[in-house]
Amino acid sequence: MTVSIMDLHCLNAVCDDYENVESITSEVRRSSHGNVGDTEVADCLSELAAAGLVRVFRFDRHSSRYEPVPCAKVAAEGLRQVWFLITPKGQEELDANWVED
Repeated sequence: MTVSIMDLHCLNAVCDDYENVESITSEVRRSSHGNVGDTEVADCLSELAAAGLVRVFRFDRHSSRYEPVPCAKVAAEGLRQVWFLITPKGQEELDANWVED
């Protein structure tokens, strides 16, 4: 997979902690200095998850833990109900391609 600038901004937004789509969108807008739509970020996150560059989780309030969600179930869970975190493969891509402004 060739990573785009949008991919890199999304990866950077999830490289330190579990993040939800709202916080990722906000960070991508800030770091890219642009007007990025919610749909663009959601589509990018879905592609990154399918490529194995981010993992998808839901937070279980009963156990206070993040539980993995298979990529195929993300649509059923709803993007507003899940959290994202970079994978080692995603971190490698980010480290190899990220350039600070």
